[in-house]
Amino acid sequence: MISSNIDNNSQKKIAIVAGEKSGDELGGPLIDSLKKQFPDAEFIGLGGDSMKSKGLTSFFDIKEIAVMGIVEPLLRLRKILNLRKNFKKFLLNQKPDLYIGIDSPDFNLPIARYLKKQLGIKTIQYVSPSVWAWRKGRIKTMESYIDLVFTLFPFEGEAYADSSIRVSYIGHPLSYKFPIEGKKPFSEDPVLSKNNNKVIALLPGSRNSEVSLLGNEMLRAAKLIKNDLPEARFLMPLSSPDHKELLEEGGDKGIVEFSYGNSQEVLKSADLAIITSGTATLEALLMQTPCVTVYKTGWLSFKIIKPLLNIKYFSLPNLLANKGLLPELLQDEVTPENIHTTFMSLFRQDKEKYLQEFKKIHTSLMAGGSDLAAKEIKEMLI
Repeated sequence: MISSNIDNNSQKKIAIVAGEKSGDELGGPLIDSLKKQFPDAEFIGLGGDSMKSKGLTSFFDIKEIAVMGIVEPLLRLRKILNLRKNFKKFLLNQKPDLYIGIDSPDFNLPIARYLKKQLGIKTIQYVSPSVWAWRKGRIKTMESYIDLVFTLFPFEGEAYADSSIRVSYIGHPLSYKFPIEGKKPFSEDPVLSKNNNKVIALLPGSRNSEVSLLGNEMLRAAKLIKNDLPEARFLMPLSSPDHKELLEEGGDKGIVEFSYGNSQEVLKSADLAIITSGTATLEALLMQTPCVTVYKTGWLSFKIIKPLLNIKYFSLPNLLANKGLLPELLQDEVTPENIHTTFMSLFRQDKEKYLQEFKKIHTSLMAGGSDLAAKEIKEMLI
C-alpha cells in the first residue's frame, strides 16, 4: 500500500466521479464549494457538462456507463468493466488525495475499494447507496474502504445506525434552488397560460430505457386524460432530441408539445405532472407541482429486485413525507388506463392540502448542502 501523506499547503488533487446526469448535476455545485476550501485544487475523474464546466477533467463520457436496472448493465458488462479497469489505472497513476464517488454505487464503490487498498487515500460516497431500501448488507463491506457517506435525505442515516462508517446528512442542493414561499401563479406566466388552460407536464426520464418504457405509456395516458379535460395542454420536455425517436410516431395524436432540456421550466409552470421516479419528482415537490410518480424497468430486473425491497413507498415525495402523500404506480400498475384514473383522482384534489407538506419537506432538506460537505471534506484532509 502506498501511504497517503498530505501536505496541507500543497495543491490538492481531488478525484470526483459521477456516473450519470443526476450525479453530474450534484457534482457541479460540489466542485464550486470545494474550490472555496481549496482554491488551487485540481479536479479529475468522470462527469458531464455541469462538472466539466466547473473545471473537471473527465476521463471519458459518462453516457458510456449510464444504464438502468440490473439486466441492462449486464448486457454491456464487458465494456463497462473495461472502462472501469482503464479508469482505475489512470487514478492509480494520478495519485489523488481524495476520492469522491457521486451516486452510481455499483461503479464507484469498487473503485473506492481499489484506491483505499492501493493508495490508502480517504474515500467518500456522496449520495448513499439505497441500503435503506434493499441490500443493507453491503454496509458491512463498505466499512473497510469508505470513510464518509454524505446523505441527501434525512431518512437515510437510520440504515447506518450500527455501522462504523461516518454519516453526514447535508440535505439536497436542489432545496436552495427554488423558493419556499411558492411558485408564481400559473395565470401570471404568459408563455404557458394560453387561455388559462391546465398544463400537464409529462416527464419520462433522462435514460433511453426510461423513455422507451414510460414515455409511450404517458402519451397513451394523455389521450385518455384529454377526453376528460379537452382544454388541457400536455408538455413533454425531453433530455435530448434523440429521445423523440424512441417514442411511437403519432402515438400522441398531436396533443403533446415536445421541448428539449427545459424540464424544470416546464415543471415550474405546470399545474400537475406525471413523472418517472427519480430526482424530477423531488423537483416537482420543491416547485409545488403535485404529481403522479411512475416506475417501470425490464421485467427480469424487477423480478430480481422485488423480493429484496423493504420499503413501503418508492417515490421521493412519499419517502420524505413517510406516508402516501402523492400517488405512485409501480411496474405492472403502469398502464395508460391506470395512469389516467390515478391522475384524474389527483386532479380532483384540493392542491392547498399539499402545500404545507411540500414546504415542511422543503425546509428539512436545507441542511447545508455542498458547502457543508466541502467544509467536512476539508476537515478530513487536514
